[in-house]
Amino acid sequence: MKKYGAFLFALILLLHCLFIYLGMNDLRNLSKFLLIPLLIVYLFAIAGEKAGPLVYCGLLFSFAGDLLLSRPGETFFLLGMLAFIGTHVCNSIYFFRLQKGQKGNANLVLVAIFLLAALSAFVFRLLQPHLGSFQWPILFYMFIISLMAVLATRSANNISIRDIAMRCFIPGAALFVLSDTTLAMNKFLLHEPLVDMAVMLTYGAAQYCLVRGFAKIPEFTTE
Repeated sequence: MKKYGAFLFALILLLHCLFIYLGMNDLRNLSKFLLIPLLIVYLFAIAGEKAGPLVYCGLLFSFAGDLLLSRPGETFFLLGMLAFIGTHVCNSIYFFRLQKGQKGNANLVLVAIFLLAALSAFVFRLLQPHLGSFQWPILFYMFIISLMAVLATRSANNISIRDIAMRCFIPGAALFVLSDTTLAMNKFLLHEPLVDMAVMLTYGAAQYCLVRGFAKIPEFTTE
């Protein structure tokens, strides 16, 4: 897994997108359900227990979210959102601990806050007429994922891990925001099945970037 884990993950992700394109729903679901468990095994092969419980807990929440979002109906969509909120909360705590006690330039964080606030306001304004009873859940989700992305950006203030934050955590968080924004746009506005390919490509890239970052940082730096 240390040697071929990234390749296997990329292969399954591309196959998953192919199954979406071909409308092969059974294989689509099967391939989707393999993605996060494969990342968990890959992370454990690289970092073992040093990655820390928060990281593995966040990935397990993502796996639960994938399972729930594969089921039809608003109830499962809401439960899937709650599962991914669990992921973002775990990652937010992790990123906060990475920055704890460190002082740095706030400019990058302010830029992240401005961009995320502008994006959230634009997307919510666009989707609001179509959200119905999901208005407050979507607003809350936007706040939580934006907080995670801001804290991921803020982790770059830790000089000892700045390179990892810039190459893994910030791109991973940004891709997660892009993926979930695309998912919401497609569910409530576009209704185009093939857009799910873009959702999954950005989601898979986001999770891989974050896992690569998690694997590079010893657990003691988050305490």
